[in-house]
Amino acid sequence: MRGAKSMSDQFTEVTSQGYFSRLGGSFFGVLIGFVLVAGSVFLLYWNEGRAVQAIGALERAQKEVVEIKADPADGAANTRLVHVSGDMTAAQPARDAKFGVTGPGLARLRRTAEMYQWKQEEHEESHTSVGGTKTTEKTYTYTKVWSEEPIDSSSFKADNHRNPPMPVRSETFDGGDVKLGAYRLEPSVLDQVDAFKPFDGSGGEAPAGWRRDGDEFYHGAGPGSPAIGDVRVRFTAVPGQTISVVAKLAGGALVEYRDPDGYRIALVEPGTVSADELFKAKQQEENLWTWILRGAGFVLMLIGFMLIAGPISMVLAFLPFLEGIAETGVFIVAVTISVPLTLVVVAVAWIAHRPVYGIGLLVAAVGAFILFRRMHKRPVAVAARPGTTPFMPPGMTS
Repeated sequence: MRGAKSMSDQFTEVTSQGYFSRLGGSFFGVLIGFVLVAGSVFLLYWNEGRAVQAIGALERAQKEVVEIKADPADGAANTRLVHVSGDMTAAQPARDAKFGVTGPGLARLRRTAEMYQWKQEEHEESHTSVGGTKTTEKTYTYTKVWSEEPIDSSSFKADNHRNPPMPVRSETFDGGDVKLGAYRLEPSVLDQVDAFKPFDGSGGEAPAGWRRDGDEFYHGAGPGSPAIGDVRVRFTAVPGQTISVVAKLAGGALVEYRDPDGYRIALVEPGTVSADELFKAKQQEENLWTWILRGAGFVLMLIGFMLIAGPISMVLAFLPFLEGIAETGVFIVAVTISVPLTLVVVAVAWIAHRPVYGIGLLVAAVGAFILFRRMHKRPVAVAARPGTTPFMPPGMTS
């Protein structure tokens, strides 16, 4: 059953689902659960392999890197992984042709375009009645926001909230013949130069239909009271400056280095930064990504096991308070399984690459499983006849 009511910037939808429909849906959820568990195992295993590959590649590269000067060119280091610090210059400064924005010595120029758009936000409230029928009320609220990405309004519940196409998008422009000292920076390395700073773009002229608004370009009725479809554009840039790079030297150019295992290295930081500092920053970045993906894998596995056990709570859904108790139990069981299994998958991946670490993690997984089992065990006294002492399991006192 479905009903709906709407206001100018809000739309509410009410739906009801019977007990047997929910029970059938929970069995379909079991299939999705198995897919999520399988996907989490794949993600966790792949992530650990990726992490080991990155660690090994960075360790090898740090031992192989050689120091060279920015000028003059060092032909003896050709084909080697090198570290170099020096001044970055651009023979032709970066330029946005649409807005005519450029500046002397700009190595990179970034246009950031935002459009004023409708955004749909969803809030859901549900309650279950005796008999297992679940009634859900979804409220869709519409707000106006500036967004760099176009928001697809085709699936909005309210028909009177539609976003127009975005006439201009964000884009990055690179200068021509950008060099670090005597060495040309190839796109794979130049893309890592991200020290962008605000740039007013004062040299540019507003295209037809646009106006200048301080350091921005504006398309629409007026920035004081923006309307849906208005667009604003601002610029940031990377001027010529001192930078430090770890990359491969190939024919007078600095290019992305590829490790024998396939890992790619192109390290760039503004200022004079040592090779050790560049490698340390990259190792920290890889470590952060490893933990983020581990967390994502664990969450997928947890959700998967909760869906697999979903029918257990649904069997009791005809009484709401029983369903709530069962859902809590399902969550506890899912956590009990997911934590050790996540550690097992990580351990197996590391055993395949680095056995010593992997065996340690496997021991930790077994320990976690035993700990969870002990936490969930609750000794129970056996009731006795009146006038007798109840039987207590060994180790317990009355």
